[in-house]
Amino acid sequence: MQAGAPDASRTPGKPPDGANGIPSRRLEVLYLALLGAGCVLPYAHAVPWLVGYGVDVNRFRDEVFATAISSFFGWDVIVAVVTLLVVAVVDAGLRPAERVLVVAGSLAGASVGLPLYLWLRQRRRRRTALALRADPAARIGG
Repeated sequence: MQAGAPDASRTPGKPPDGANGIPSRRLEVLYLALLGAGCVLPYAHAVPWLVGYGVDVNRFRDEVFATAISSFFGWDVIVAVVTLLVVAVVDAGLRPAERVLVVAGSLAGASVGLPLYLWLRQRRRRRTALALRADPAARIGG
């Protein structure tokens, strides 16, 4: 496709992520797969460390910030988790139970909290689009 040429795969006026304006369920499946990976991969390393050293906060801090590159990853995760916590608090679309899930997931790690939040958001979008399709009168101003 040439630069500036219209994307022939998109129908004008239709959202790009699903047929008939309904968000794709494929993204939900992808986010759930990423959530699974976010649970398994980090904890495959954390659990043996915890078994070996217990909840040793000082040792944990020292090891996370032992080198410049590990400090980069440590701060990257800390900022991502704080950001997720803010999103969980300010996203008016989250129900209280979903808010608790995102906060708990974020505290488990960014690799858990972010895909969980994105899955909940995508599921809400799809369900809202399906409801509006079933009852067009439910549209705001409609």
